[in-house]
Amino acid sequence: MKKNRITKNLSNSSLSAVVKKEANAFIKNMNGNGSKSNMHSLFLNDTERTLIDERTLIDTVLETCNGNVTKSADFLGISRGTLIKRIKEYNLKIK
Repeated sequence: MKKNRITKNLSNSSLSAVVKKEANAFIKNMNGNGSKSNMHSLFLNDTERTLIDERTLIDTVLETCNGNVTKSADFLGISRGTLIKRIKEYNLKIK
């Protein structure tokens, strides 16, 4: 249950507010032509490319935690073993 201590309700996060604001602006700009917008894919693909870059996220957390793998795994909400696997997969250097 340590994961619950670190994570917040996404609906209360500033990221969620930004996505909602941008989605509303996008819909307004479509002027009723939303049936051909492919909005779901557009937003998810853009989000995945810019915000959910797992390699960068792991590298940043490791750096912030001074290379402490156990602390980084706890912060990320994944097991230490999974983090070690990802470190190897992305050829990250622990500083």
